Amino acid sequence: MVIDSAATTQYDWIRDRIVQIPRVKLALTPTPLQEAPNLTAALGGPRIFIKRDDLTGVAFGGNKLRNLEFRLARTMAEKPDTVIVGLDLQSNSARQTVGACNKLGLKTILVLEGKRPDIVQGNLLVDYLLGAEVIFAPTREAQREQLDLAARRCRDAGGCPHILNDNPMFDVASALAYLETTLEILEQMQRAGVRPTGFYMSSSGKGQAGLVLGRWLTNAGIEIHGVTATDEFHVPSRTAAIANETARMLGLGLVVSEDEIDNDIGFVGKGYGIPTEAAVEATRLFARTEGVVLDPIYTGKAAAGMIAHVHAGRYSKDDVLVFVHTGGTPAIFSWNTLWT
Repeated sequence: MVIDSAATTQYDWIRDRIVQIPRVKLALTPTPLQEAPNLTAALGGPRIFIKRDDLTGVAFGGNKLRNLEFRLARTMAEKPDTVIVGLDLQSNSARQTVGACNKLGLKTILVLEGKRPDIVQGNLLVDYLLGAEVIFAPTREAQREQLDLAARRCRDAGGCPHILNDNPMFDVASALAYLETTLEILEQMQRAGVRPTGFYMSSSGKGQAGLVLGRWLTNAGIEIHGVTATDEFHVPSRTAAIANETARMLGLGLVVSEDEIDNDIGFVGKGYGIPTEAAVEATRLFARTEGVVLDPIYTGKAAAGMIAHVHAGRYSKDDVLVFVHTGGTPAIFSWNTLWT
């Protein structure tokens, strides 16, 4: 297919802005864009493609590796020897952070909210395999105390710690990463001779902010649908705020309103980290039609949202959807009883 030269020029202009931001290369990109004809047939609806950001390369891959390229570039400016980060017990971000730090020659200390389980599985198992020092904290407040204590202990031993939670790029890095990913997807679709109708992504605001900026800057006419897995945030306002902060960093004169953000809260279920029946069924469907493994916490709930929207008749067979697979595969082993 002939590539649209005007679009290519526009994409280069956006990339020229992004390249001004310090980064370290970690992820294997571009990730594949895979058509899912069996899934399309099973749903009887629009043509579906899967953006395989579960294949970014380090420690089982996932979307966080793209983000960490910007976060850890800011970290490396301080010349640390240890990265300390506080996250959830079965965090995908924790796993990818340890793997990324290993590649950069840094020690990692994880302060995970929760209690050490009797059986170590899923992401936590990979954290140990990768060599992280793991500290457990019963509450968010205790976690913060442990972060500061670990940093103090490191300094007292002559080390140079960096607490990644305090990194000023923590939110913006995700938006930068998925602004760039939007360009990547659009170029892949263009080479395939296909015009996308909409993107679906699991989002609590950060990555979706990048997709929204990508829609703005490319005038591609795509719909951006986020499906959240948590009720901790008001996602539209959070997404808009992160998009606007990122736009300012890139020197862009645009403002995104929260009214422009489409994020579905209807698939959270009983709460964050708890699988839903719809997420489990969506995970099974992707696995049994395309051999693609989701997880029942993030991508499974996002897939459940997309499937529900297809079943509700939002799309015709002429429409084209892209499901952004953000990873999280090790979580299936923590929920082994769901699959047997």
